[in-house]
Amino acid sequence: MDIILLTGFLGSGKTTMLGELLNEYRDEKTGVIVNDFGKINVDARLLERPGIKMAELSNGSIFCACIKDKFVDSLVEMAGRDLSYLFIEASGLADPSNMESILDGIAGITGGRLKLRGSICIVDGETFGELSQVLPALPKQVEQASVILLNKRDLIDDETAADINGMLKSLNPQAYVIETSYCRVDLRAVVSALKKSGAQESDSVNTYESRPATLILGADGQLNKASLESFIRSIAPYTYRIKGFAVTDEGGVQISYAGHQLQITDSVIAEKTEMVAISSAGIKLLSQVTEASTRLLDGKIKVNL
Repeated sequence: MDIILLTGFLGSGKTTMLGELLNEYRDEKTGVIVNDFGKINVDARLLERPGIKMAELSNGSIFCACIKDKFVDSLVEMAGRDLSYLFIEASGLADPSNMESILDGIAGITGGRLKLRGSICIVDGETFGELSQVLPALPKQVEQASVILLNKRDLIDDETAADINGMLKSLNPQAYVIETSYCRVDLRAVVSALKKSGAQESDSVNTYESRPATLILGADGQLNKASLESFIRSIAPYTYRIKGFAVTDEGGVQISYAGHQLQITDSVIAEKTEMVAISSAGIKLLSQVTEASTRLLDGKIKVNL
């Protein structure tokens, strides 16, 4: 069973890429493990497909001791199934440097059926240059990849793209780098190009202490859509990522904020208001949410601790 690992920062395009891969490989026997730092797994709801076995792992990184035991359980369970491919979408702040060690540790249980085909790292062209300097997991994701997609190319100029390409080449000179937007690539060619990265195995930088603060935001009843947008824009500067669903006076919507870009789109699967916000400002985000909810939405949005 070939494992294809998807890494990349929050909002870089991993879920988009995985959705395209599942469509492309729909006639194959595939399994999926979806990892999210938040207590709710938004991505899993977007990736559901008939006939595909999916495991959802939330509230931490699969490479951290916080939920690594659950990851191991999921790998063992998937190894017992008749699958050709296992796609794993790691959380946006995951450091996969210990992936091979995890597989080696369970080889006796799985009969060595799980083989890491390679890692695809999706780089957010808008944010990588800045955030890779302050978030150790991002360079690690690049180092462990054999294929790197420089995504959101349409949102950056040629000089910025050249700078990022230089950074990627410095971190991983052996990787195959593809510039793209919306993860539009020849999927079969990308998978064929996968191989082990050759990067040195090491302990993951994901620890209990390095976990970002995450808040689950909920509300009862309908929200005014314009006020909801104002609320999200108000708290966005204190976050790395906001995503989820909401019920508004104009219908259900899906919410996605990352890299200074906010998208609010109609959604038929939005049954209640539930969002996850990953903080870039620690617990300070809590006070910002409370203030913005009171000012813009009559306090309707609450933090579910």
